[in-house]
Amino acid sequence: MNHIAGIDLGTTNSEICCIRDGRPEIIEIEGEMMMPSCVGIDHDGNLIVGRSAKNQMVVNPGATILSIKRSMGKNVSVQLGEKQFSPEEISSFILGGLKKHAEKYLGEKITQAVITVPAYFDDSQRKATKNAGILAGLDVKRIINEPTSAALAYDAGKGENKNILVYDLGGGTFDVSMVVIENGIVEVKASHGDTQLGGDDFDKLLMDYVSEQFKEENGVDLLKDPHSRNRLWSIVEKAKRQLSDKPFVRIREEYISEDKHLDIEISRDDYQEMIRPLVRKTIDCVHKCLKEACFLPKAVDKVILVGGATRTPLVSEMLEEEMRLAPHYEINPDLIVAMGAAIQGEIIAGRETESVLVDITPYTFGTAAVSNYEGEMREDVFIPIIKRNSSLPISKGEVFYTMVDNQESVDVRIYQGEEPLVENNIFIGNFLVKGLNSVPAGNEIILELGLDLNGILEVTAREKSTGLSKTVTMTTDNPETAFDLERAHENISQFTELVQHLEEDLSPKETEKKMLISEAEKLHKRGEAILDDIDEADAGEIHNLIEQGKEAIIKGDTEKLSDSNESLSDLLFYLED
Repeated sequence: MNHIAGIDLGTTNSEICCIRDGRPEIIEIEGEMMMPSCVGIDHDGNLIVGRSAKNQMVVNPGATILSIKRSMGKNVSVQLGEKQFSPEEISSFILGGLKKHAEKYLGEKITQAVITVPAYFDDSQRKATKNAGILAGLDVKRIINEPTSAALAYDAGKGENKNILVYDLGGGTFDVSMVVIENGIVEVKASHGDTQLGGDDFDKLLMDYVSEQFKEENGVDLLKDPHSRNRLWSIVEKAKRQLSDKPFVRIREEYISEDKHLDIEISRDDYQEMIRPLVRKTIDCVHKCLKEACFLPKAVDKVILVGGATRTPLVSEMLEEEMRLAPHYEINPDLIVAMGAAIQGEIIAGRETESVLVDITPYTFGTAAVSNYEGEMREDVFIPIIKRNSSLPISKGEVFYTMVDNQESVDVRIYQGEEPLVENNIFIGNFLVKGLNSVPAGNEIILELGLDLNGILEVTAREKSTGLSKTVTMTTDNPETAFDLERAHENISQFTELVQHLEEDLSPKETEKKMLISEAEKLHKRGEAILDDIDEADAGEIHNLIEQGKEAIIKGDTEKLSDSNESLSDLLFYLED
């Protein structure tokens, strides 16, 4: 089948998607769903694109180009190596990198594409984007607006009339659009935004904060030296992503400035206060967009989040407060635009597509804590941690505080539901953490909840000051409706025995293969869970072993799979805390 690829050519990252078996599939590039929108020249003078170009940014910033999307449509040029290039030419290198990896994965040529652009892009910027595609060897079938693409991803094949607000906060730009779907036609009624506001600005605020702390302690300004600045940017960007799910993140970097080391802790609360004025600017844009489209907030049926920066909890909190409508982020905000573009490609080709398949939790999970309820302090207030409609698997954390001086233990109680008081929700389970430090009230206890695709909930409570922790695994089934599987087996045994003779026993070889695959799946999951918390070399080794394992499973090579499992198990033993 001749694929029409969907491409999200982003400021910070880019993605490519194709429709396979009727559903959008993002093409992995070097083990990642997103490819950094970076182009560089290595020490040998060779062109490098994507992750390798971004990685060299720290040591060779002068030979790397970032955020070229902001210059599309302008009559400017950038220096790369010994040559000058236009924004279209740099963008063509990015598109070419996406195209090459997709062709390798699919085993066929990619010659056609739908490429997305911000709704506010003018004609010159759209033409520049199309020219970049042509330079990359693509027949650009359509240039479509990013909000239109996002709306398509959520509502493909549903045929419903809806008014959708698309809130797109990417790495370098922000825009919000009012999209109307009527009789299968997707129309952008109004758009508003800020071309100089995005996640990069969040990074800058964090960098300023960390560098100021470092300067007070060491008398050195990390932002003045290009190398230390780029190292700081790299670790701060990672910390920003982690703060979406964790209440605290510690930033460590050895020898960041001569013999001086960086070691600073950042809280999510402090970070969100830093960015609050910027998020408020985006909310102002939302109101302007609604006004231009002649819509009241109550007329909006759905709010869709697009762009990695929307993962910051403050964004959805402020949006929900203004719109009185919980934003949707079931589909990965980083990938949704590329998926919609691929769906548009199928529409152009006259082929039908199905909706994007997403695993979500239909319920909220949280804990009981002392908090304000209708003007009264109560002990039974439900505090949500993992909110309903979150995509799975997911891990989220919040910080809580002890109530009395020298408190020795905390009783962690987990509930499922949407009601503000725990007595009206479903009790999942509880456990006691004993031996807390003898300190005044306000001792910080970090509670982390992780929910997998099978509905297994892992709960960890950790005393921040000492690291004392306890982890308990719970099933999310309602105890009142629990199913007794053993009893059911006994009940139907007289019938199943009649058909047992029809089942063939697995050979020893097949049994061994099944066990190896099961072990590999568990090891791969453990490895993927720590990728963001370890250094790049170890992460690369884990990724390679996971890929070797997957390849061995596909080929049925049990010997190679056994070796891969053993190597990965040994590596995880030393890396897992």
